[in-house]
Parts: sequence; structure tokens; C-alpha cells
Amino acid sequence: MKNFNILSLLAAVVVLAGCKDFLEEENRSNMEADAYYTTAEGYDKIVNASYSSLRPVYTDPWVFAAGTDMYVEGRDAQPKGISEYRELNPEDTNIEDFYRRVYAGIQVCNNALYFNERTAPAATLASRKGEVQFLRAYHYFLLVQQFGGVPLVTERFSEPVAAFPRNTAEEVYTFIVNQMNEALELVPETSSEFGRVTKRAVRHYLAKVHLTRGYESFAAPDDFAKAAQFADAAIDGQLLTQSFEQVFFPGNERNPEILFSIQYDAGSVANPQSTGNSQNYWYGPYMGGQGAAQGYPQRAYRLVPTMYTFDVFTENDARFDATFMIEYYQRYYDYYDKSTERNTLNVRFYYAPKWANSPEAIAAWKAANPDRRNDAQVIPYSAAWEANNSTALDNATPAIKKFDDPRSVFGGATSTRDIFLARLAETYLIAAEAYFKLGDNGTAATRINEVRRRAAKPGAEEAMRITAADVTIAFILDERARELAGEYHRWFDLKRTGTLMERTREYNRDIRNWYNRGFDPFQGQDGAYKILRPIPARALLLNDAEFPQNPGY
Repeated sequence: MKNFNILSLLAAVVVLAGCKDFLEEENRSNMEADAYYTTAEGYDKIVNASYSSLRPVYTDPWVFAAGTDMYVEGRDAQPKGISEYRELNPEDTNIEDFYRRVYAGIQVCNNALYFNERTAPAATLASRKGEVQFLRAYHYFLLVQQFGGVPLVTERFSEPVAAFPRNTAEEVYTFIVNQMNEALELVPETSSEFGRVTKRAVRHYLAKVHLTRGYESFAAPDDFAKAAQFADAAIDGQLLTQSFEQVFFPGNERNPEILFSIQYDAGSVANPQSTGNSQNYWYGPYMGGQGAAQGYPQRAYRLVPTMYTFDVFTENDARFDATFMIEYYQRYYDYYDKSTERNTLNVRFYYAPKWANSPEAIAAWKAANPDRRNDAQVIPYSAAWEANNSTALDNATPAIKKFDDPRSVFGGATSTRDIFLARLAETYLIAAEAYFKLGDNGTAATRINEVRRRAAKPGAEEAMRITAADVTIAFILDERARELAGEYHRWFDLKRTGTLMERTREYNRDIRNWYNRGFDPFQGQDGAYKILRPIPARALLLNDAEFPQNPGY
């Protein structure tokens, strides 16, 4: 009998380090683990570990962003299987890592729920159960979107298990909805500890789960109606009061728009060279060998914006300048460290956007402040902004700056900023998509207009307003691109709406090149399309249960 436990991780109690505030780990080598986890202190540790289990899941961006309309292979090599689909197969290490990390998180949650029933009663015990139920359901939501049906493992165990039958996608969605509804009854409306699961976070994700299931063949008749209902309940009349740039400004991670995030703190990261998060490492160019000395971040140059990502913005939209670093000073981080002195700082690089990239516009930009701008290297908008493996110039493409961390150590996964998973602006867009699917374009436009009102440059509010006639699924996806660039949603958005193949063929250079050469990169050897990810080969090899591979592989 094979000893299979979801890639050798489900049988372990995995306690990971977490946020300094309440995601801390302690070595209790002088106590039996089971006895310790029945104490109030020990139980809090394992609940906190359930939160921390999301950190490894978001180590890399590939399953969330690669192979979409918004991001393309840059100058340096990246995994071609997951970014171009043609070579994607069950041995892909990025797919296996993701599968393994999510199931490891599920088993941490299973352990926390097991000890919930064996811990001395406490005022917080019921809410902690709800928090963990939500976190486990969240992990399964990630899995079912990527792989379709997967094994529902809901029990704690300490011995290897040889067979895990595959549940259907419909069964997994039912489990997620039920668990999140139970969590909704248990968690508080608000929490004094920022980062804990609250009712607003659960409502946001119930809206998203119902919205996503609503596109499936097994959808419930009221999925879109419930998505709209839960999204509106999560919004609860709250407007977007901070500017887009303020929401992402370093140090403002705990702002009222953030409904749920993966928390990091310098004090909770054992080695910032390897255990921080890497969200600031992607979506831009390498900036030269002197980056550390000159106060520049290190970027991979491996996953960069497509031309679509630049083109989707308009001149009236303040999110363009707030998403991309358009002006670099002598030190890149002076943008943050000397934010009140920007009008006095010399510009080193300037990326002229498409609406201001003519020689006349660039000359006018320099003339407006010649002492600071005359010596700037200007890189005007052009097709060269979409970097490729023959791009020679460092800084050839604007970088997404939303995730910059001026406190990070130069090199690798070094950020200690939080990763935002749910923002109020996205809740508005979830509501808009649900109302659109219900045929209520007027309400959909109203929800979108709140997002665009905040995004408008001063004086451009009316130009940014849309009407019911403007609302289409393409417009919603474009609005999500403008609002959520780099935020680990895009592959899910395209897969959910059934536009993955269509939009990548139109906007992703590498996938379009395959089509132009007569190949359909999505079509597998069995003739089926690679819409779902492959079940990792090792998971199939070690599983004694009947477990069919996904179509296309």
C-alpha cells in the first residue's frame, strides 16, 4: 500500500510563523503537542498558524497571473508551461507546489478544528472555529477554481492515508458555501485585531463563490442573486474614501478598504531574504546592478505587463500613475521616503504615457520644470514597453509600483508588506458583475461608477462615469484590470467568465504567436482544452483511489 498523504504533507501538524500581532509561533518541546493545543495558549497558536498557512500559497505569482491577458514573459526566463499552456503538464513544479501548499494549509485548519472541540471553553472559541472554517473553505475555493473536483479532506489524522477519492467540483462548491455560511454565523462583525476574519470578509467571499459557481453547469438558480446580495451586504453603504494611491502607499496596509489580507511584519519574518513575500518582485524590469546602493528594488524581469495592461487606462484615470512608477528620482524609494519633497527632486527616468508621448508633449513636460527634468531619460510609450527575451535595456518597461516596500532588503522575496486578498473596491466590482448577470445593467453601472469616481483625476469625474449601456463582460474585465493590476486575481477572472482562451489569444503576445504559427496552445494531445490545471503527477501516482486526470493532459 502506498503511503499517500497529499504529497506527504497532510499527516503533519504544520505550525508556521505569522503576523507579529497574533500570528506568532513558539517552540513547546517540553510539552506534548496534543496536550498543548488543548490549552488556551496552544489553541491560539494553531489558529494563528491557520492564517499563516496562506503565506506559502502566495509565494509565487504563476498560477494567479501567468498566461493571462495582462502579463507576459519578460526578458528573463520564466516557466513556459504555465505561461504559454502548450507545454503545461502534470509534472509542472509550479502546479505541484501550489497543490501541495494549499493542502498543507487545509490540514493545519483541520487540526485547528479538531482541537476546537477539545479545548477548554473560552469566550473566543466559537469565533475561532468560524475563522478556521472560513480559512479552510478559502483554500478549497482556490483548489476548485484551479483543478475542478478535488478530494475533500476534512478530518485530522496523524497516520498516512493511502486513498483519497476525488469529489466533484459541485460537491466542493457545496462544501465551501456551507462552511462559509457557518462561519458567517460565528465570526464577529468587527474585530479589535486587524486581520482576523470578520463577517464582511466572509460576505465578500460568499459573493465571490456564488458569482463563480453561477457560471458553472451545476450552478444554483439563485447564485447570481446571492452574489449580489452578499456583495451589497459586505459594502454596507461604505464608499471608497481614500485615493487609489493612498490605499497602496507603504505603511497604510491597515486601512478601512482592506477586508482580508495575508499579514506580514518585519518582526515575524525569520529571514527577510527568503521568507518575506515577493509581490513587489514581479511586474517590472530589472533596474541595474547598482539597485541596492541607489535605493532601487530588485525585480525579476520575468513577468511583465502586456500592452493591453498599459492600453486599458485612459488619460482621465488616476490609477495609471498610481499603478505604474512613471517618474524615478535619483533613488527609486525617494518617491516614498521624500513624498512631500517630490517637487524638488530631480527626475532620472520618465515614462511618457500614450496620451503624452509625442515629441511636443515630452518637450512640454520638460519645459514645465526644466531644472528637475531636463536631464531625465525619457522612455516614451511604444510597443517596446512590452518586454521580451530580446529586450536589452534595463528599465525598458514601467514597473507596477503598488506593492513597493521601501523597507525591503535588496534581493528576492523580501517584502514585509501585507498581501491584500479582498478590497472593498473589488466588492463593488463583484456586485457589478452579479447584477450584470442578473440583467440589471443599471445597478451594475452604479456599482462600477463608485470605483471609477474614486479613480477619476480631479475634474474628470463626469468623463469617467458610465451608463447601463456601457456594461458588458468585456468592460467589467477591463475595469477589474485597471483596479486590480498585480493583485493575484486575473487567471481566476478569465477562467470564471469563460474568456481565458479568447482574451489571451488577443492580448498575450506569446500565446498569440503560437496561434499565428498554426498551434492552439490550449489544446492537449487528447483534443481537450487546458482550462483546468493538471492534477500533479505525484498526487496521482501515490493515490490508491481512482482519480482521473483533467482534460487536456
